[in-house]
Amino acid sequence: MKHIELEKELKAHIRKRRIIEAIMGVIFLTIGITFNVLLEESKVIEKVGEGIFTYQYVTYNDNYAVGIVVGVMGFIPSVLFLFADLLCSKVVTFQINRDILTFYRGFIHTKLYVNGEEKGGIASGYYFEAPLSDGTKVTVMRGKYSAHLVFSNGHPPIDV
Repeated sequence: MKHIELEKELKAHIRKRRIIEAIMGVIFLTIGITFNVLLEESKVIEKVGEGIFTYQYVTYNDNYAVGIVVGVMGFIPSVLFLFADLLCSKVVTFQINRDILTFYRGFIHTKLYVNGEEKGGIASGYYFEAPLSDGTKVTVMRGKYSAHLVFSNGHPPIDV
């Protein structure tokens, strides 16, 4: 039963991270839009010339441009992180013999839990090994959007 609680905890962690990323995106978008509105409202139009040689000279308060840049430069990475998180993060639980394996792939970390206990993981790199309770070794090879699990006891490999 530890694996069910673990799976709920990992899914809650992913959901919390996604909510924070979405809130950060909304905050930066609001900052960018607010400063863009303020920039437009600071517009001053001057008429220059006489008769047919009249033209308009438009000036803005350029101090508001800094807020627009902060909004855009914060919004773009937060939305990219959110999309990457939606593509990459997952929690999968499956049973191999007597062991229940929970595979967690976060935005940065990849971990393997056996019967609710962490047995292996990586933050960078492409593969790691973890032992099962019967002595079988499971090798986890991480790809861009998936993972491949191979077992030393002859059990068919699993693609997650």
